[in-house]
Amino acid sequence: MIKSYSAEQLDNLRQSGKILAGALAEIERNIKAGISTLELDKIAEESITKNGAEPSFKNYNRFPYSICTSVNEESIHGMPRADKILQDGDIISVDVGVRFNGMCTDAARTFPVGDVSDEAKALIKATEQCFFEAIKGLKEKSKVGDIGARIEDFIKTNTTFSIIENFFGHGVGERVHEEPLIPNFRPNRKTKKIIKEHVMARLPLHSVIAIEPMINAGVKESKVGKDGWTVTTADGKLAAHYENTVIILEDGVEVVTL
Repeated sequence: MIKSYSAEQLDNLRQSGKILAGALAEIERNIKAGISTLELDKIAEESITKNGAEPSFKNYNRFPYSICTSVNEESIHGMPRADKILQDGDIISVDVGVRFNGMCTDAARTFPVGDVSDEAKALIKATEQCFFEAIKGLKEKSKVGDIGARIEDFIKTNTTFSIIENFFGHGVGERVHEEPLIPNFRPNRKTKKIIKEHVMARLPLHSVIAIEPMINAGVKESKVGKDGWTVTTADGKLAAHYENTVIILEDGVEVVTL
């Protein structure tokens, strides 16, 4: 069931989103060649906790860090490491979760490190634009499937990039992950039945979702690393990730993590 939230809960969600946006801004200020991804994790956790919130990813399903840091061909769920040092020309996707007064928000950005390739710039820009295409016309009673359809249409029409099809956006609120699952593509006849059930659902007023396009420069296929978390592109090409938490309104959406 897709939840709807009260006015008080939504106010706490907005504050959670504000704290998360601040943490992302602090991370962006510190991204440079020579910094480790573990240092970025510490910076994010300090930013979150000093504002009276907690990092919702930490210890979630035994994930030991406050943020996910995915570099270059790493798509999502990268684990911060002391020996993972950013280099000029890298790109890094940072995924952050915050819990404030019982309400969770979730957002991600892909940042360039120094001077990056034209392909990397185009990938980052296209992935971000996917989100804004996805929320066009989105409102109360919209179908979940409309989100993925808009993302797929944009990618296929404007780029040669591909969409990861085995990880999804999701509901968020009292928990880090709630219903519904939100594919970033238009489901077809071969799509698993459980996904079809979610994409046919309609979004109720004051429901909360995290829309998160995950786009690869090469093939859509991906694989999970030996750590059990880090997802990388199957062909070793670049990947990007962009995400925001949004409240569904009667006539549109409110993005709380910008």
